[in-house]
Amino acid sequence: MAHEKLSPRQKMIGMMYLVLTAMLALNVSKEAVEAFKKVDKGLTLTVANYAIKK
Repeated sequence: MAHEKLSPRQKMIGMMYLVLTAMLALNVSKEAVEAFKKVDKGLTLTVANYAIKK
């Protein structure tokens, strides 16, 4: 699995989870985590809408 090519979307999701984990490890405020979740939701919706239009 480590040798397969990842799509840009998979790379983005992996990076977002890495950033979220780092933020939680640093005990970032709840507002910052909520903002990160909002960005994730928006990006997920954008990708879904793009897939529908294709």
